[in-house]
Amino acid sequence: MADDTTSRCLSCGFETTSRDDWETVEAPPLGALTQCPECGSTDVYTRG
Repeated sequence: MADDTTSRCLSCGFETTSRDDWETVEAPPLGALTQCPECGSTDVYTRG
């Protein structure tokens, strides 16, 4: 992610610009999804 890209969890509001702060989870057949480290939600919005 670029420095000006921000990702936010739509469930709990966790927000960060660092890609390293997010986790991933495998969800077949979708593949890898971004997962919030605070609440475990995969409902994440990225803007930048």
